[in-house]
Amino acid sequence: MPVLVVRNMQREDEYFVTTCSHTHESKEIDDCANRRRIQFESMKSQGALFKVAILDHDHVGFAYGVPIESSSWGPLGHALMVIPCLYVLQQWASHGAGKALVASIEAEANRSDCHGVTITAYRDVPNAEWFMPASYFEALGYTPIESRGREMLLWKPLSPQAAPPHFLQPHFVFQPVEGVVVVDLFWNAFCSTSVIEAQRVREVCQEFDDQVLLREFRAEDRAVLLQYQISRAIYVNGREIGWGCEAPKDGIRTAIQAALNQKLA
Repeated sequence: MPVLVVRNMQREDEYFVTTCSHTHESKEIDDCANRRRIQFESMKSQGALFKVAILDHDHVGFAYGVPIESSSWGPLGHALMVIPCLYVLQQWASHGAGKALVASIEAEANRSDCHGVTITAYRDVPNAEWFMPASYFEALGYTPIESRGREMLLWKPLSPQAAPPHFLQPHFVFQPVEGVVVVDLFWNAFCSTSVIEAQRVREVCQEFDDQVLLREFRAEDRAVLLQYQISRAIYVNGREIGWGCEAPKDGIRTAIQAALNQKLA
């Protein structure tokens, strides 16, 4: 009978967690993992939890718990623990790892000053139905608070003092700069897709030299997050571009070139 263990992330777990299980796949992912490892150390000092599920000595999943006051992913609220990501390898999805990971974070939240746990989950995401499905968390006792498109904000209060959180409400007004295409990059150092995407944007912008101005807004800066309420986005001359997963370099390049062509027309 396989033995499931959930523990706090240890040194030997870091590579699995920081690569989001994509171990030994590419230099790009490994470079991202090194950046995330540094970010995770900073987050630990702010009370973040990093949980790992191990089944018969194999890594099978992980989950994060982040105090809402320092969560760069959102939502906004007070005295709550956010679970921004829960992931279990598909081949181990029916062995109880996800439920055990969530329970471990809930238990620590209950022992702390947190009054509840909140999760942003999703419904009917094409080709990514496995990622944070709302129905899964509803089955674990989480109650929907708000919905926005395919996003759903859920929570589980653990105390009568708990107050419900709310979604980030983006506040971005494009500020043009004469003579250049402006790329406004909103990113966070927590999510691997955002870290990889941000680096791709930087590299593509450099290809255009002084024709492009890159402005970065990092969500770990609390003042920035509260002002704009955007944890991840790319705007090219005020027009948002996105692919759901990491933006491909060709797509970023095409969007910038189109904006340049429009300025020259």
